[in-house]
Amino acid sequence: MSEYTEVEQPFLQQLEELDWDHVIDQGPDIPQNPDRSLRQNFRQWILPGVFKSSVTKINKTGDGVSWLTEKQLQDLQDQILRQPNRTLLEANENIQKLLFKTQVDENEVTGEQDPVVKLIDFANPENNTFHAVNQFRIDTPGCVKQFIIPDIVLFVNGIPLIVVECKKGGPTCANPMFEAFEQLQRYMNRREETKKHGLKEGEPRLFYTNMMLIRTCDNEADYGTFTSGLEHFYPWKTQWPENDSITKGMSQQQQLISGMLNKQNLLSILRTCTVFMDTDAGPRIKVVCRYQQFRAAHKIVQKLRNGQTAAEKSGVVWHTQGSGKSLTMVFVARMLRASRDLSDYKILLINDRTDLEDQLAETATIIGGRVNTIESTDALRKNLATDSSDINMVMVHKFQLRDKSMPLSVAEALGTYQAIPTADTFGVVNDSSRIVLMIDEAHRTQGSDLGDNIFEAFPNAARIAFTGTPLITERHGEKRTHKRFGEYIDKYRLMDAVKDGVTLQILYEGKTADSALYDKHGFETKFENLFKQRSEEELLAIKKKYGATGDILEAEARIDDVAKDLVDHYLSNIFPNGFKAQVVCHSKLAAVRYQAAIERALEAKIAELLQSPDVSESEVKRIQFLKTAVVISGDGTNEAAYITAARRQAKELDAVENFCRSFDFNDPDKKNTGVAFLIVCDMLLTGFDAPIEQVMYLDKKITEHTLLQAIARTNRVKKGKKRGYIVDYIGLTEHLTEALTLYAATDEQEELREGLKSIESEMPVLEERYQRLLQLFKSHKVLEIEHFVTGKFARIEEDAKVVHEAVKVLKDEKIRADFDVYLKKFLMSLDIILPNPLAHPYRVPAKRFGYILRVTKERYKDTSLDLGNAGEKVKTLINEHLISLGINPKVAPVELLADDFIENLNKHSDGNPEAKASEMEHAIRKHCTVHHDEDPAFYKSLSEKVENLIDRYQEDWERLAEELEKLRGEALAGRKAGEEGMSKEATTFYEHIANEAFPDGNVPSDAKPTMKVLMEGIVEILQDDIGSIDYWNNSDKQRRTRSQIKQAITLSGLTQLKTNRERVAVEIMKLAKNRHDALLTGTSE
Repeated sequence: MSEYTEVEQPFLQQLEELDWDHVIDQGPDIPQNPDRSLRQNFRQWILPGVFKSSVTKINKTGDGVSWLTEKQLQDLQDQILRQPNRTLLEANENIQKLLFKTQVDENEVTGEQDPVVKLIDFANPENNTFHAVNQFRIDTPGCVKQFIIPDIVLFVNGIPLIVVECKKGGPTCANPMFEAFEQLQRYMNRREETKKHGLKEGEPRLFYTNMMLIRTCDNEADYGTFTSGLEHFYPWKTQWPENDSITKGMSQQQQLISGMLNKQNLLSILRTCTVFMDTDAGPRIKVVCRYQQFRAAHKIVQKLRNGQTAAEKSGVVWHTQGSGKSLTMVFVARMLRASRDLSDYKILLINDRTDLEDQLAETATIIGGRVNTIESTDALRKNLATDSSDINMVMVHKFQLRDKSMPLSVAEALGTYQAIPTADTFGVVNDSSRIVLMIDEAHRTQGSDLGDNIFEAFPNAARIAFTGTPLITERHGEKRTHKRFGEYIDKYRLMDAVKDGVTLQILYEGKTADSALYDKHGFETKFENLFKQRSEEELLAIKKKYGATGDILEAEARIDDVAKDLVDHYLSNIFPNGFKAQVVCHSKLAAVRYQAAIERALEAKIAELLQSPDVSESEVKRIQFLKTAVVISGDGTNEAAYITAARRQAKELDAVENFCRSFDFNDPDKKNTGVAFLIVCDMLLTGFDAPIEQVMYLDKKITEHTLLQAIARTNRVKKGKKRGYIVDYIGLTEHLTEALTLYAATDEQEELREGLKSIESEMPVLEERYQRLLQLFKSHKVLEIEHFVTGKFARIEEDAKVVHEAVKVLKDEKIRADFDVYLKKFLMSLDIILPNPLAHPYRVPAKRFGYILRVTKERYKDTSLDLGNAGEKVKTLINEHLISLGINPKVAPVELLADDFIENLNKHSDGNPEAKASEMEHAIRKHCTVHHDEDPAFYKSLSEKVENLIDRYQEDWERLAEELEKLRGEALAGRKAGEEGMSKEATTFYEHIANEAFPDGNVPSDAKPTMKVLMEGIVEILQDDIGSIDYWNNSDKQRRTRSQIKQAITLSGLTQLKTNRERVAVEIMKLAKNRHDALLTGTSE
């Protein structure tokens, strides 16, 4: 069974079942005829004939007459094909605009000037032409490989919108989804390693029109865009408008095809749910909606379409923190604008926090068109009273009514200057039923006057509440989210997001600072349980009476103790992987004291390191780089001086902005990226999105949805981040239990109980991954592997015997790839738990498996083996162990040509002839692979000699080692001279082109003399041309050389070369680039 039969074919068959118009299955082999994929040649990436016929068909006059001329069709195609001086991102964004709206000069049938042309008929999906083509070959002259062959490309009206990469796990593919990602990056020429070497690969133009990428191995399948990193590919699970329950028994591939690639949904996603946006980290990205956003947006639109009253059109979208609620609002607005029957709706986006205003404003601009920002209550009444179908954004406080101030004489008589609450109501601003209010984080204002005023201002408007933590208990009474806004429209809960990889699992660690605190909060908890039927105001009054204040939480001695523990935890658990921390305090005074205490604790740590005999200067510098900042709100004119000072310092540091950035230890202009601790009491607990934050240290009693929102600050996805951490110094366990109980009244119980897990919950995963590693070796007869990795053997000879057996098993590339994947997953789990004592039994196995990895890397010269993204804590553990054994983990395996190769070989093999022969064999193989492109024929011959020696001397390891050592001498010398009267360079080109153009590399005897003369002539052309300045970066110079080579081939009269002269010329140019120095120094010999 193959990738083609198990993944590609089922993919194509399912598209046929979805009534795709043309599914072209070219089989598993390399295509040789472009006609089969509806093109004239393999350089074309659009289907030209399909494009013209399809676009003609969907552009007709009212009488049904097609009106586009041949020239106009060609011009439209050229607008897509030609993207001069644009990056891939710029080209893609420009073409997406063309897909939504483009124009030509005139409709010659009706005489209309500048008529709009549809490239895709979004309103009527069935009018378009849908093609799927497998093995879609595109030739790539001048690149590392002659062509690329994406597994499946999906077209609408001849325009390639989706590239699918299929993989099947097997001997050469232990991690199929990662391999698929790498393959897609190669097709786009986006691999950094390739660029570093000044090479090109792939065909970025295929992705000019790309909507999304899909990678699949059937049981796993996900999608992303060409700007998505590995961590931003997501599965698709909804089957809207069908019920999601129909996916039972479907593989992820089947779910994705059924839910995303049916004609209606595909075009809906492209038209309304595909956007470009700038990110906090800097680069602009392309985003395709996630499935819960698509499902919720369509349900909202359905409610607006079918509801008769405001109540029937309203409801609550409960999507957990980090799941993209703001973008869901964008997609709803775009759907309304694109629809025929709902485009007249006035859209009002309402937010309640000024720190989110910019975020929502940026979000609003993505909708497209003009967005009105309402700056005052007067502007609200004026602008929102109109019946225009515009998009508006307003902060909720604009709905606040001012209390009337009293005359001085009245105030003196009453003895207070407090204004009397107004008896006025907000009044109706607009009673139209064609208004939709989308209220972000609705739970925060729904119980206040502001909520009532919004309802009063727009009595007939549809009200859509978006929240990550709705108020749902009976205690909230009329404030309950669904009671106020209506039923739930859509739910996407915490564990849904974790399972989809949209957010991370949060690990909870409870600590209490001292017994006094524990007793006091034990008292408070019992106190609250006793009076839990009382209102919040009554509880507060009773507390004041009994003196339950925050004095302990502000005590400097206690804060010092907590800060020391907090800094130790941060430096051991979080900082090694480059992440940051938020500290939540009881009050502004506590926040300022925490800052001083954390800074003292950091200084103490630095002093301790400097006194250590084996001090690491780089580690000291890294800790010295760290900064703290307090982010608190002002207290008015007479605020305490310490508050003013803290706020000023935060402003000077640009604290929030620099906290969100990665540490930049080397750029002196970015020293403020060292802000590692953001200390707060109220601000930034909610609505603050910083993926670099991995831990929140809690020293404040917070309850209910505030707690559940606050902890979600740590669960945003970022490369290298495996979990979020909550460290609790106040003993919130009781309150956590209360919060979970509040939510347990409904089916949310499981979500929240699973959402916060202790670090112990990671242990079964670690143990399972450890056992899988052991089983890998035991299944291949290395039965004592566990004794070795746990250090149970008494003698080193026994250890060495197991290492040799294990490394011998790993000669098989498939088993080696499995070991690499399994080890990385084991180390990733270990890094999550370290330095917790629970992980200690696994430290020695990690070191010893790391040792096996290093010996394997050296033995088989496999530089792809590394610790990858295992995490800095684990890397340090293993590397320190290797250094203690005299192995430098940063030194690459010893190369075949190294002067000390034989000396190192004898040291590694330790007298074992099999180990010596094996390492020699793989060193020669690697040498042939690395240098192959410099002289393909010579190194192919050398590789064949290695195979022959292995066949001849099977099991005779000493003799094999001797013969391989002789062969090493041949490899060292390389091609010494020319053959058959040719120069060395001409011989190199002769043999390579012979292998490329003639069957089995055999040039007919009557053609040999002409071939020799031709190669000598071509070498002279190359030697004359390639020495000019910046030759390999100048495409015009290369084109002239290639033209001379093709002319020489034509004049030679050699049929085999003439018929493939384009490819032969490309091969010659590639070889010339690889032999640049040799050509210029190697004049005729």
